Amino acid sequence: MKGTNGADIEGLTLPVDEDFDPNIQLDNLGPKTVPASSIDVKLWAQTICSQLVLYLGHWPLWTGCQLSSTVCEQHDSIPSLGTELGPPVLTAPHIQVMRLSDSTLASFIELPALDLPQGGTTPGLVTSDRQVRVLLRDITGKSCWDASALYYDPSVTSAEVIEPLPLPKVVETPRDNTLSSLPPPLPPDLLPDYRNSPPDKHQLDHVLAYIGHTSPEVTCGRRLDEAGPSPLPPGLEDELVCALVAHRNAERHYLQNRDSEEDVESVDISSISGSSENVFAASSQLVSQLGTLAPARRAHAHLLKRTDRLLRELRNLDAQRCRETHKVAVIYVGKGQETRNEILSNRCGSAAYEAFLAALAWEVELESHVGFAGGLRGGGGGGTSAPYLATLTLEALFHVATRMPADTPDAILNKTRHLGNDEVHVVWSEHWRPYKRDTLPTQFCDVLIVLYPLPGGLLRCTVSRKPDVAVFGPLWEECIVRVSCCAALVRGAAFAGGRSVRATMPLYQHACSERARDLDALVATHTHATPFEHFVTRIRAPLHTHQQETDQSSGRLANALLDHGASGWSSSEPHTVSPRPVKRLGPFKRPLQPTSAPHTAPPTVPAPAPRRNR
Repeated sequence: MKGTNGADIEGLTLPVDEDFDPNIQLDNLGPKTVPASSIDVKLWAQTICSQLVLYLGHWPLWTGCQLSSTVCEQHDSIPSLGTELGPPVLTAPHIQVMRLSDSTLASFIELPALDLPQGGTTPGLVTSDRQVRVLLRDITGKSCWDASALYYDPSVTSAEVIEPLPLPKVVETPRDNTLSSLPPPLPPDLLPDYRNSPPDKHQLDHVLAYIGHTSPEVTCGRRLDEAGPSPLPPGLEDELVCALVAHRNAERHYLQNRDSEEDVESVDISSISGSSENVFAASSQLVSQLGTLAPARRAHAHLLKRTDRLLRELRNLDAQRCRETHKVAVIYVGKGQETRNEILSNRCGSAAYEAFLAALAWEVELESHVGFAGGLRGGGGGGTSAPYLATLTLEALFHVATRMPADTPDAILNKTRHLGNDEVHVVWSEHWRPYKRDTLPTQFCDVLIVLYPLPGGLLRCTVSRKPDVAVFGPLWEECIVRVSCCAALVRGAAFAGGRSVRATMPLYQHACSERARDLDALVATHTHATPFEHFVTRIRAPLHTHQQETDQSSGRLANALLDHGASGWSSSEPHTVSPRPVKRLGPFKRPLQPTSAPHTAPPTVPAPAPRRNR
């Protein structure tokens, strides 16, 4: 139809329904610009996978509804770091905060063993006296894991005296084959082959030099064996040169003094494990065993900037609910009760009503409850206990009117406030008249579910909702259900009604969507992008001092050249450092020329002049 009013068509009977509009224009049937569903499928799939990994086989906790969000980085720390996540955590040497992926934050805390085992089930194995606590923050919430090393200590389990193995007197491996001990390069006019090849077995430079000498037309004005531009910045290249030279000097020093008796020292097991020197040794070992240092994980694992802003955002993230939360009011109406004060003064209900409450949710004590409290406080106007339910995706607390005190008018007023702020009301009415919606005056109560007991173990249900709330289930208007299954049906209808009410809010977001947004913002703001060497150093020692600026690297290179250099440097050596770094060492001064006898140590490199601020 086009251009015709549907009500003017002869012989067309239209239903009387305010939700049905017969006058649909043709342009309204076209493709919509706004998607019909605003659900992020990828986000929900990620949430479900994380829940399966973290909670499968661990929920529900039959020993009590404990939440891991109550555990924090500073708990059980020695010395104590306070009750809240504060600045002492930033200076703690046994805590490291990092991210393992784009949506997972991890805190590694090394603690003394809280529960020392009296005896192991496996003979010969010993548990470490330190344990590692891993806190994971992701889209599904916060989880806590404790890990301890299990190792074999022959000094404890065996009575035999352990004798250290003697070091070999002759080194079989060619350890002298270093940069400084290689033979000089071949003449450029000599073709390298197997007869004149040097022992380093690297023939590419020799072949390129020969081609460039014999065929200069292919060189384009440059040497083929010349090193290309370095992919590293000048400062990082200088640091790499420092490390290589220091390693070479340390190797020379070891080779020259390996037979001396002064270097032979007794080896202590505790010094090897690092437990007495490094307070983060067990944690760094766990991080390495988890594969975080592997090249495949390098793009995902990063350190976080240890700032006060990071702690503040972590506290805000921990305060967020990682699951959907619901508050549902449950009201009991006895026979002949008409007014609000009569209904709210009930201390208990009938046996059928109490059985309905027992099947509705778990009964928890508000004083020791650590989950979603729904605005109730233990020992206050909310009573001492309340029905509570938790699953992988939601938490719900029921504000039961008969569980709250009603001794004074103030207590009744407080009870009215708790019940009136709930979006869904469930009323168990044993009155012979229908329950009036304005019995408890409130601007909320968007969904009202009333249960009327019938003979024969049946219940008559009425479901009323505000006009802007969408239709939901599994209960509907004037349905008859059995008492044995009414608790599950009412619970599902209350949660579905709460979701329908929240769908009318323009800026409402699900808990996982809000948490994912905050996680993305935290990762983008506080990720500390560092090179691999600095990352490994910080994993071993979280409070490692930051590297100095690149303009001070010349002093470090001079120290590396002088370190162990006096014992292994000779003027007759044909090679020093590789040719390419020498060309790029711009900030360094030239060494002083010898004036008399040959030096037995490398020439002294003067320190760079100190900079002055302009």
